[in-house]
Amino acid sequence: MSADRMPRAGVLGCGHALPPHTRGNDDPLYAQLDRTPNDQGVVEADLFVGMGERRYLGAGELIEPLMVAACSRALAHAGIEPSQVERLYGYASVPTFVTPNSLFTVHRDLGLSERAMVIPVNSEFSNFAVSLAMAGEAVDAGRIKHALVVCGSNWTRHVDYTKGHAITASDAAAAAVVAGDARLALVDHQTRTYSDQFHSMRMYTRSLSTGCRSVVPVGADNLPVPTYEIDATEGVAVYQSIMKEGLPDLVNYVLACNGVTGRDVALITHQGSRTLIDHWADRIGPRQYLETFETFGNMTLATYPVNLSHFFTDITSPYVMIAAVGPGFHLTATLLRQR
Repeated sequence: MSADRMPRAGVLGCGHALPPHTRGNDDPLYAQLDRTPNDQGVVEADLFVGMGERRYLGAGELIEPLMVAACSRALAHAGIEPSQVERLYGYASVPTFVTPNSLFTVHRDLGLSERAMVIPVNSEFSNFAVSLAMAGEAVDAGRIKHALVVCGSNWTRHVDYTKGHAITASDAAAAAVVAGDARLALVDHQTRTYSDQFHSMRMYTRSLSTGCRSVVPVGADNLPVPTYEIDATEGVAVYQSIMKEGLPDLVNYVLACNGVTGRDVALITHQGSRTLIDHWADRIGPRQYLETFETFGNMTLATYPVNLSHFFTDITSPYVMIAAVGPGFHLTATLLRQR
C-alpha cells in the first residue's frame, strides 16, 4: 500500500486504573490448590509459574469505576473531551448482567453524548485488540473521528481457587482513544480461529468440589456466579500447543507480511505464566517485551491495554505488536507503527 493510502487511525492516548489491594504468593487463598494430575500426568498448577503480586477488588468494589477512571485518563492523555467521543467499544468482564453489558454504565458515568454508540465486544481475551481494529476501520472509513476503547476485568471473583490458572488472576481496567494521525497507527491485524476447541476453556455457572462437598459459588447478593474452567484434558492440550506455539507462529507471520522482524517491535502478550512469556520471547525475539506479570498478574482482557498504557512513554521500538489469546479458541495479532 502506498504511503498516501496508508490507514491513519490508531492510538492517540491511553490510561489505566488498578485496585489498590494486592495479594502475594503466600496469600491463604492459594493454599487450597489441587495438584491432582490429569489423564496425561500434567498438574495444571505446574503450568502457571512466575507470579509475584496480583491486584483485586475489595468487598463492595466494582470494576466499572476503574473503567471510568481509565477512560478519563485516556481522554486527558489524548487531549479529547468526552463530548468528542462518537463510539465506545470494549467490554466489562464479568458483567453484572448477561445483558446489557456494564459498558453502558461507563457511557453514562463519563457523560458521553446520546449519539455516542456503545459497542460491547465479547471476545475474551482479545476484546481490546478487536475493538482497536473495529474503531480504526470506522475512523479510516470516515464514519467517525474519535472512538474510546475500554476493557475491565474482575476475574478474581470468577475463578476456582483450587485450580492452577486461578492463582494468576488479577483485576484491572484500561482504555485507549482511537483517532486519525495518532502516535501508534494501526497497520495490520489477523486472527486464527480453532472452533473445534470451543469447550476447552469456558466460563459458566457450575458447582465446584471442595473436599467431599459440591457447592455453587455465590456473590455478595447470595446468587450464583459463573466461574472459569480450563478443561483438564482439552484445555491443557490447547495451552501446550495452540497457545504455546500457535501464538508466535501467527505473530511471526504477520510481521513477515509487513516486512518487520521481532527486533523492530515492542511486544504485548497474554501474561498467564512465566513459562509462556519466556518461550514467546525466544520464538519472537522482540526488541522490547512490555509485560507486568510479576507485579500485576494475569489481568485477562485488561492485560493488553494496561501494559500499553503502563509502558506508553517508554516504547522505543518502531512497531508495537499486541498478541492476544482467548477461549473459543482463538489467537489475534495486531500490529501498530510509531509515527
